[in-house]
Amino acid sequence: MRSFIFVGVLLVWCAVVEATPKGAEDENSATTDRFNLWNECAPIRLVVEEVDRNEVAMGLTKEVIITTIRSRLRAARLYTGEDQVSEPYLYVNINTVKSAFSISFSFEKVLFDPLSGQTNYATTWREGADGRGSADYILSAGVSRLTDTFIDEYLRVNEEACQRKK
Repeated sequence: MRSFIFVGVLLVWCAVVEATPKGAEDENSATTDRFNLWNECAPIRLVVEEVDRNEVAMGLTKEVIITTIRSRLRAARLYTGEDQVSEPYLYVNINTVKSAFSISFSFEKVLFDPLSGQTNYATTWREGADGRGSADYILSAGVSRLTDTFIDEYLRVNEEACQRKK
């Protein structure tokens, strides 16, 4: 009896999957990506959280983190250094305990909530990494990689607007 129920559920699931229009997943994904990262290819601000004593002892200073990220953002023409408070920003937070680390990148945009009538920053994209390693490893395998991931995603979503700006 159980096998008949399982086969019935499987057949219904297959029918639903077949009935889903081809490209619907791609369209939903593109819409979500556009909401998360669309910014008309405009420059963004960079906000890096303060580091604690453990990070400084490892040689991981806020200035080193900012320089690592900012140079990549500038190369992609996503950072001008002229920060405006209303611009979206890339928020970076690194936490360490001895050699263990956690890195969080998030893209923050100003959004309007029609239910509350409030406008404020909201996280629309987030990536992270964790592991163990030295300051050099954290910068190369973590910070640089996550910065490149953000730039790739941002440029992919904003490609049309970026082409017009060239």
